[in-house]
Amino acid sequence: MRQQNNGRRRQNRGSNRRNFGNSNFNNNLNKNTVIESSGPNGRQRGSVAQLNEKYISLASDASSSDDHILAECFLQFADHYYRLLKVLEMNAEKKEIKQKLDLKTDENTSDYIEVNADEKVVKKPSRKKRGFEMREAELMVSENKDNINNTSEIKDDDITVNNASA
Repeated sequence: MRQQNNGRRRQNRGSNRRNFGNSNFNNNLNKNTVIESSGPNGRQRGSVAQLNEKYISLASDASSSDDHILAECFLQFADHYYRLLKVLEMNAEKKEIKQKLDLKTDENTSDYIEVNADEKVVKKPSRKKRGFEMREAELMVSENKDNINNTSEIKDDDITVNNASA
């Protein structure tokens, strides 16, 4: 039996095809990822930096052969990959800064952690340290109460002792 496809052809896509659209590339794409670009001159394959360089060289070749429209098309592709490259570099810098801050806090003070919220770094004692501080405060309060009670008892004892000897 033959399967019916309702007059439609299937689109055969390679298993190596990746979807980097809708700003998904931030999670999946790094500077060494090889991607395919289907430009006006056929498919180009390489990393983001390589594709940028390829399209710039293709644009210069097209402009030297007086095809300014094709050169502009290649420059638009080059601009796209240049922007992707800058986004990747910014993400790499952010990761590097975050790792340096984490290492710095681990080396300097293991009692403090840094919470990064809206690009603000706030130092806050660790949960363990806060628990110790709370317990210390409770002990200090109870010791102060005990000292006050002991001094009043001592004064009462001194008075009775002085009265008994007199």
